[in-house]
Amino acid sequence: MCKVVAIIISYNPDNNLLDSVNLLENQVEKIIIVDNGSKKEKVKEINLIRDINKEKIEVIFNEENLGIATALNIGVKEGLRQGYNWILTMDQDSKCSKDMVEKMFEVYNGIEEKERRDILSIFPNFVDERIQSIEENSDMDAYEYVDADITSGNLLKAEVFDKVGFFDDSLFIDLVDTDFCMRLNEKNIKMIKVRDAILYHSLGESQSVKSIFGKFNTSNHSALRRYYMTRNRFYTWEKYKDLNSFTLNRDKSLFKKEFIKIVLGEKDKINKIKMVFKGYKDYKKGIRGKLK
Repeated sequence: MCKVVAIIISYNPDNNLLDSVNLLENQVEKIIIVDNGSKKEKVKEINLIRDINKEKIEVIFNEENLGIATALNIGVKEGLRQGYNWILTMDQDSKCSKDMVEKMFEVYNGIEEKERRDILSIFPNFVDERIQSIEENSDMDAYEYVDADITSGNLLKAEVFDKVGFFDDSLFIDLVDTDFCMRLNEKNIKMIKVRDAILYHSLGESQSVKSIFGKFNTSNHSALRRYYMTRNRFYTWEKYKDLNSFTLNRDKSLFKKEFIKIVLGEKDKINKIKMVFKGYKDYKKGIRGKLK
């Protein structure tokens, strides 16, 4: 029997958290919200969400922002302690379609048992409504094998944590998902992405920008996020340099393109550029964890 617990990480959430919980409530057996040190008024709002269904919704409050990796680990370990055999990891601003989990299991259970044994990670079809439609993101078979994807919406079989361990706390935020997926690749654990399991999720403050070089989409992440993304990218590229990973190779190309987009069309570009270089310098110094 599949018992699914959803782990939602929150930090000063907006109304999207309530929407996320409402959409998940009938798809999983339990929801655990791990809050990463939100402000008092936000804590009150989170408690109100918990009160909607105290039997099904549990909240763990961290006194400070411990980072996405540590918060995920806290939630996952609690879910495992309670005996759930599938873990669904979610961001506070992600919204799943009303049948996302059902579609995941429908495809998974339809795969031949011998092949299915090696599949311990299932991803949804990620759609950013601000820059794309579902149709634009559905040019694939019912499912496909991938070597990595984002943490939000990832359905993981409990045994995967026995095989590869938990999320890397030292990364704090960004590349946490990539690092975890690379460890699965090292163990030859399979991951699939399901076309009809839709997750609505926004990367940064995604927007379309016009410049003298034409129109392009940019994630517009904050300067602080650019620091973590840069530092953790170089760390992850080095750590898994012996893996012939499509995702890592693509990410190296994306890094260059993103830097050009920052220069050409993003807000606060001076600070972002400074933090990119600081992230690289701290990588070279071996600095990880939360930026002091």
